[in-house]
Amino acid sequence: MASTLEELQANIDAAITPGFRYKLLARGQSRGMIWRDGVLPEDAPNYSPELSDDLLSYGYSLLLHGLRYTELGGDADRARSAFAVAAEALEAVVARGEADPERDFHRLVAAAAYHLGRFSARAYSLLHKGLTEANLTAVERGLASLMLRDLDGLSLEIAAWFNAGRANDDALVAALAGIPEVPDSEGLGEEGDSEGHVLEVLTVALEDNFMAALAMGLLALERGEDSLMPQVRERLNNGLDVAGELSLVSQWSCYRLAIHLLDGLWEASFHKILPLEGPPGADIGDWAALRKLFIGSLYRRSKAEIDLWPSQFLAARRVLDFEANLVLSLPTSAGKTRIAELCILACLATKKRVVFVTPLRALSAQTEVGLRRTFTPLGKTVSSLYGSIGASGADVDALRSRDIVVATPEKLDFALRSDPTLLDDVGLVVLDEGHMIGLGEREVRYEAQIQRLLRRSDAAGRRIVCLSAILPDGDQLEDFAAWLTYDKTDGLIKNDWRPTRLRFGEVEWKGQHAQLNVSVGDEKPYILKFLVAKKPTKGQATKTFPADQRELCIATAWRLVDDGQTVLIFCPLRRSVLPFAKAVVQMHKRGHIASVLEHTQSVLATALAVGAEWFGQDHDILKCLKLGVAVHHGALPTPYRKEVERLLRDGVLKVTISSPTLAQGLNLSATSLVFHGVKRNRDLIDIAEFRNVVGRAGRAYIDIEGLVLYPMFDDHRKRNADWQALISNQKGREMESGLLRLIAALLQRMLNKLGKVDRDKFVEYIAGQAAWDFPIVVAEREQDAAEACKRWEMHLMSLDTAIFSLLGDTAVPDEELDSKLDEILSGSLFERRLVRYKEDSRTLLLAGIHARARYIWSNSTAQQRRGYFLAGVGLATGLELDAQAPELEQLLLTANAATLAGEQEMAVDAITAFAKIAFLIPPFSPQALIDDWESLLRLWLLGLPVTDVLSGDNDEAVQFIEQAFVYNLPWAMEAVRVRAEVHEDLFSEELKLSDFSQAHAVVALETGTLSIAAATLIQAGFGSRLAAIQAVSSTSANFDSMRGLMAWLSSDEIQALSAKSDWPTPESHQLWTEFVTGPSGNLTAKAWTSTSYTSPVTWHGAPMPPGTALRIGGGAGKEQSVYSADYREVGVIGWTPNPVANGMMIAISNGAQDRFDLEYIGPDDMLPS
Repeated sequence: MASTLEELQANIDAAITPGFRYKLLARGQSRGMIWRDGVLPEDAPNYSPELSDDLLSYGYSLLLHGLRYTELGGDADRARSAFAVAAEALEAVVARGEADPERDFHRLVAAAAYHLGRFSARAYSLLHKGLTEANLTAVERGLASLMLRDLDGLSLEIAAWFNAGRANDDALVAALAGIPEVPDSEGLGEEGDSEGHVLEVLTVALEDNFMAALAMGLLALERGEDSLMPQVRERLNNGLDVAGELSLVSQWSCYRLAIHLLDGLWEASFHKILPLEGPPGADIGDWAALRKLFIGSLYRRSKAEIDLWPSQFLAARRVLDFEANLVLSLPTSAGKTRIAELCILACLATKKRVVFVTPLRALSAQTEVGLRRTFTPLGKTVSSLYGSIGASGADVDALRSRDIVVATPEKLDFALRSDPTLLDDVGLVVLDEGHMIGLGEREVRYEAQIQRLLRRSDAAGRRIVCLSAILPDGDQLEDFAAWLTYDKTDGLIKNDWRPTRLRFGEVEWKGQHAQLNVSVGDEKPYILKFLVAKKPTKGQATKTFPADQRELCIATAWRLVDDGQTVLIFCPLRRSVLPFAKAVVQMHKRGHIASVLEHTQSVLATALAVGAEWFGQDHDILKCLKLGVAVHHGALPTPYRKEVERLLRDGVLKVTISSPTLAQGLNLSATSLVFHGVKRNRDLIDIAEFRNVVGRAGRAYIDIEGLVLYPMFDDHRKRNADWQALISNQKGREMESGLLRLIAALLQRMLNKLGKVDRDKFVEYIAGQAAWDFPIVVAEREQDAAEACKRWEMHLMSLDTAIFSLLGDTAVPDEELDSKLDEILSGSLFERRLVRYKEDSRTLLLAGIHARARYIWSNSTAQQRRGYFLAGVGLATGLELDAQAPELEQLLLTANAATLAGEQEMAVDAITAFAKIAFLIPPFSPQALIDDWESLLRLWLLGLPVTDVLSGDNDEAVQFIEQAFVYNLPWAMEAVRVRAEVHEDLFSEELKLSDFSQAHAVVALETGTLSIAAATLIQAGFGSRLAAIQAVSSTSANFDSMRGLMAWLSSDEIQALSAKSDWPTPESHQLWTEFVTGPSGNLTAKAWTSTSYTSPVTWHGAPMPPGTALRIGGGAGKEQSVYSADYREVGVIGWTPNPVANGMMIAISNGAQDRFDLEYIGPDDMLPS
């Protein structure tokens, strides 16, 4: 092997760049895609019988080069590339290869190489499936446990090793004494036996030394004590020398790998990466204390979280740089959320609060669950703003009091319009999926909202962190990042690293079978008969399976599940999702597919109970659930969606059928992703959406690679062309200013009417009042004109809302309007993008926004405009609200008063009458009114089962409830309420809408009950609407706040009822139990603290020197023993720690004769209860 740094570097470069040896790797990976247990499918491509040996030789050589190169001080990035490629070569042999006595060792080395290449998740994935059956030595198993993050298990293994006493000094002396002395002239055979005994003893000593080094390494990682790391290295290096002298290859390999593994793990650890101090002059508050609790809580998870990924290093080092906004662009599943958590931690340390903005209500619910898991142990509160756009009293309370608030942009925007002070003590705003810039109404509103945040007078004291997976390259990204970071040159952090590989392929139907084709570099492995046509085995049907594109997708998914994978089927159209569910049920009835549920149905109990409330017992969605299949789309009822997402997180469901919601950041992932289609309304799906979706394939810490497939039942040539166009497209999301695009679209329509016109005349035309009437284009088709008119009205609505949002509710005189608008747009994304246009275009675009603002001002009063701003509506909607205000306000007043008084019929009548008016006013109008929606509204408000409304399929009713009742109607009510407050007579003694701060009618709509107590219970997170109503009605509960709810829950009556198996209802009891005590509600979770003690101890000899790291407990029978870092027993304590404590004990000698210092990091559970 090469010996100099230059020779090593040349060899590494030759091995990892395209060429013969790199093609060898592609060939191996190609084979690995299609073989199973070393067996290739029928009619597979030909592979050389020497391929495995060549790959092993290539992988080991490259690994050794990387190790030596690192030891000589070579470039770390080049070395990591060598390690990663070496790992891929070894993995290609062992991951799906034939059983072999050496396979487990090769697998271990491949995992170690991945770990050294900073792909710790791949190392975990490669090891975790077969470790219990693996043929590994104690040393090898210890190394594997470290990479598997099973630190509790590793600690037990180390304790068991030392408690067995095989390698203590007395045992080794006794073993050596038992070896007979043989004269030089006698018994050569016996001499060989003696040497074998000596070698065995030395092997045990090496294992002992290795275990001691691992024990010390664990303490260093647990406590962040870098002073222990040199001692760890010294032990390992000594063992390495001895193993080398004795030619113990396995031992030598493990020692060498362990040296580099522990060094790499330490360098990537939270302790090493997270700063202890902020920039000069920065107030970091309680950062040191919170940092300690945060690291400790992650370390003590069942799969210990010790280190950061390479994609996270740079951002993690800057978490205390409070004055710097960040734009973080990482691929899907590459660790954006962890960076957000670190920034949140830093903010909370300064006693400021956090707002986490997500684009979807579904994503808000997921985000809330994740943040609770991380921050509840730290004693921090997390709440998601419930419901639609408005801001009820409960929402305002959450915004003022919770440490972390999760909200959609619309929800936050509405609340801040009414009360900007809600953000005064917020130190961080996280914009998740922050690429949401574009022409749509939500996107334009979002852009204006961010600009308003950046222009606040207190903006310098509030950090903004933007997260995205699909930001573009080029000047659009430059302008976007500069906008959010106030032109900081280092505000953008972009990294393309991802924890798993991604492969693309096709499943082509050939008439009686389907062929799987996969791309691996230049290699194209295939399975000729990946699927074979089947005849039904049950029922009367005779048609073979698969018979169409949908069935081919289902067949593909089930074939992948048979191969041990989880599968996500992506439907570009939401309306395709439910037909998929129906098809799955039918295919199961015909015997074409089997259930993929590997658990008993009891694990589905809560999801089935909640789902039955919405869909009925026999709905295809629930039938699919019983088969182990999740059906997921954006219009699912929130309580049921949460239950399905919990089952997916727990790994219960193997197949997910999902709508485009998946592309908007929803955290659903699987080993393989199957596309039902790649078009929406005849156009290819947007490349940014495609990239976001395919990023869901391959789950970190489960899969090494993700597979993305497009089944093609027919029209192969066209489908394949579309597929290749998407795969080869490397563009990011279009990030042009939505406000700018909006004005450009409106001006273009005007030009279509006017024809060719010079700039000055066009500017003059724009300034006129008539310009904003829909421009009729001569000879345009009637249908095209109707569609254009609809777009025109929507664009004007969006533009007006944006103008109101930017200018706020301050009174701006007409003569100052242009200059005020220019001032507010200074530094905006609009302005930054505008300067990149030609002068004529800049002039017209500016003239357009100025002219529309003047039009609004000339057609409204200052009081009207303030009402429109607070309501979050445009001019046309505002004027319509003005016209209907007397009746709408009275109806809403009646609804609130009747709800508060318990007059349910009166409340239902008032809300229904309100809806009849509001549903005619865009943007409150539903997409389509369903038949007899008034009866559905009545049933919903009275808390009756929604399954009673229609016979048979009630999907339309459920979706209407989610869209019209839970979202649109509350928004309309809140718009009417805030507009009324602007116009109300402050001196009037009559009952006013402002007297109902809790917005009872809104809450009733959002929760589906006029019972205030039941609504409060649902808002707190209890997922069963019917059971919530039963719980409060059976106990005559009358609480109306979260404090009242907590008092009710802790009462003796509810404690006793909760113990009954049929309360609140037999179907909901498990859900109730999880709500009160489990992760869903976390109502009883205990916060972690750091508590210092002084513990008495009886030393076995002289007291340990001050500062010596100690370990308490050594497994069964040794709970009171005290050990040194290298696991020598040095003392005993007189008390017994809790063996199932969640936290960790950090013991350090203080040099005293009879005691040592002890710190416990965790909940109050150090001692047995």
